[in-house]
Amino acid sequence: MSQNVHQIGAQAYAAARRTQPPLRVVVELYDAMLAAVARAKQAKLEGLPENEFSAVQRATQILLGLDGVLDHDAPRARTLADNLHVYYKTTLTQLHRARAAKSPDAEIRYASVQRQVLTMREAFASVAGVPSLVHKAEKTA
Repeated sequence: MSQNVHQIGAQAYAAARRTQPPLRVVVELYDAMLAAVARAKQAKLEGLPENEFSAVQRATQILLGLDGVLDHDAPRARTLADNLHVYYKTTLTQLHRARAAKSPDAEIRYASVQRQVLTMREAFASVAGVPSLVHKAEKTA
């Protein structure tokens, strides 16, 4: 199954890549992952395990897809790819631990995953020239 997930992630990335800059696609994938984690957290709060599972599944697909397109062979990209690989695997583990946890620990774990994903999203957005979600929230507050 993981091979299929990697293929789906790579195919989705490749299709989107043809129409817009790669870094912008990565930011959009982080946005989708943030939305999926928020849905999982909300489903946990509402006691809807099927919805939580579906949302975690979506976030998992995104993480595996991002991990699957890392270029570990390019000398200039190897260190970054290795670091991102560790980040994606760690985030994946934390996401599934949040799903397995009971309330209120689960909500705390989901919030931690959200903060970590948001931090990475903001880093990629800065490089891609995409507006910050954090600055948007500060302006509306």
